[in-house]
Amino acid sequence: MKFFSCLCFIVLICACSQKQNANPQRELSDLTIGQGKNAQTFLVETSTSDEDMAKGLMFRKHLDADKGMIFIFKTPRKTAFWMKNTYIPLDMIFVDNSLKISGIVENVSPLSEKLIYSPNQTIAVIELNAGTVKKANIHKGMRITHPNLLLGQN
Repeated sequence: MKFFSCLCFIVLICACSQKQNANPQRELSDLTIGQGKNAQTFLVETSTSDEDMAKGLMFRKHLDADKGMIFIFKTPRKTAFWMKNTYIPLDMIFVDNSLKISGIVENVSPLSEKLIYSPNQTIAVIELNAGTVKKANIHKGMRITHPNLLLGQN
């Protein structure tokens, strides 16, 4: 009986740790949207590898108000995102090669498999909590600043 209890405990611990590590938070960096007194700064995880991009914010149950994720592409491209296995409603911000916002999709429904397309060639996509775009008065044409995004690098 003691062996069985220990075995159950080990299985439970392994299952919990696998769930938590299914998509752990990556290193955070500053992302600024806008300039001057209207600038808003967020702490974002950066996804540049295919594996990180495929996971995105999947399986997460919470995202702090000042946090998000940025997906950075090696070259500008048309992109499509979905919310499969993503439990947090999000705002998606599309960034063009001039590092300006070229499109915004607000309040994307969690767990949806509907594809969300970029409006044109995109160098980065930013995901923030749903409602952040409206609350922070983020709009098309605003400049994006992030250490991994350099104007003219692509």
